[in-house]
Amino acid sequence: MKKNMTRFLTLITALGCAAVFMGAKADATINEDKLGLSKTSVNADSGLKTEAFTYQGKNPGEQNKRIPRAYDNAPPMIPHDISSFGEITKESNACTGCHLPEAAKAVGAIPVPKSHMTNFRKGNGEDLKGELWNGRYNCTQCHAPQAVLDPAVMNRFKGAFRAKTGGEYKTNLSDTIREGVKEDKSGSFDINKDVIAD
Repeated sequence: MKKNMTRFLTLITALGCAAVFMGAKADATINEDKLGLSKTSVNADSGLKTEAFTYQGKNPGEQNKRIPRAYDNAPPMIPHDISSFGEITKESNACTGCHLPEAAKAVGAIPVPKSHMTNFRKGNGEDLKGELWNGRYNCTQCHAPQAVLDPAVMNRFKGAFRAKTGGEYKTNLSDTIREGVKEDKSGSFDINKDVIAD
């Protein structure tokens, strides 16, 4: 009975939505100045002026000072200018030329960590044996160069860390990435299984 009532209500709702859409004008559009609360065009000039800035550090490989991590297992920031590197794509990534482990040692760069060469979507992680995992090619999604600025309000964030390793805070992400994760082995999220009625 409950299942039939649910189906009936779903049918009525669908018919009501169809009636509303069929009654709407096909050419009805909403002006962009009516989309938000500001009631101005999304392309309007806000009057803000961007000021010229420089990135912290020198060119890559010129003894740039490492930037401390912001919190435990935070991605490290880039201590040099990358503005001349061009766009990062899967096919073209200037970062890997120096930071893949085999090149990093030769040029004195920090090597890409093991976590970037592991596919964590497979159980406890599949070692890709030195190959960068496909989801990690976009370095600047997590790592970013730091601009030299004079902010109006200083950042007072203080990160929490577990412990120093060798005098500095280092990552142990490969060891802790699945910490607290409980796998659902019941198959309740399997979209190929029938939903059990309540």
